[in-house]
Amino acid sequence: MEALNAFKRNEYTGENRCTPCTAVNVGIAIILAGAAGVAAGTGVGIVFFLVALALIYFRGYLVPGTPALTKRYLSASVLELFGKEPVAGRASRSIDADAATEEQLVAIGALTDAEAPALTDSFATAWEAAIEGIRSEDIDESVLRTLFGTDDVSRHAATGAVIDGNQSIRWISEWALIADVAAGRLLAERGSGWETLSPNDRIALLRSLRLFIRVCPACGGTIDVTERTVDPCCERPHTLIEVACSDCETPLADDAVVGIDDDAPGRLRAIRE
Repeated sequence: MEALNAFKRNEYTGENRCTPCTAVNVGIAIILAGAAGVAAGTGVGIVFFLVALALIYFRGYLVPGTPALTKRYLSASVLELFGKEPVAGRASRSIDADAATEEQLVAIGALTDAEAPALTDSFATAWEAAIEGIRSEDIDESVLRTLFGTDDVSRHAATGAVIDGNQSIRWISEWALIADVAAGRLLAERGSGWETLSPNDRIALLRSLRLFIRVCPACGGTIDVTERTVDPCCERPHTLIEVACSDCETPLADDAVVGIDDDAPGRLRAIRE
């Protein structure tokens, strides 16, 4: 028994066992046992499979380097099927105000990756539900005060506001505003550092996040991303991005990034896809 305990790797078994890694290894064991059975007989295949299961039970893995393999080849959505929430989606992490915008959104599980960002499935689903929940809500100054974390907010028309007496913000549409309010509530729930961010930082996060919206909040239609290039005098070329609904044509987001084609930043290439 002591020999078995010495052979056992506690860091990969028991409560520390990784379900996706175990499933991958059992699948590989079945394939290899089947091949052994065909090549050397059914009995050999059965023995191989039992030995493989024992190794998986006591060691955690049959194939060395399994954690690296599952990280590389299993998508976040597949891992979530096994109940393996990505680290980016765990509430224990917080927003670092000094980090880049995409890195902040990755840290709280809104985006998958800072280099090639896209909405995580869990955040996209929660965002759509939050938008549906406030679809008929009156977005007044009290809502905006909560959104930006300041008492000094005055509403101007349907899509504008002034924050702290001197900072003006204008949304591209009323539905862009609704999307931001819904996203802000989710970020407040998921990121323990949200309440420490300045109104400026919150605006930057929400604007960046809205570029990746998947479903039109106005009609549920599909999203269309268009871009055009401008070449200002004495500046590098810029790519202007416009995000709108392809069905009802509601504008939802826009941005300008330095660079075009292969020189464009990772987030632009991700949005294009």
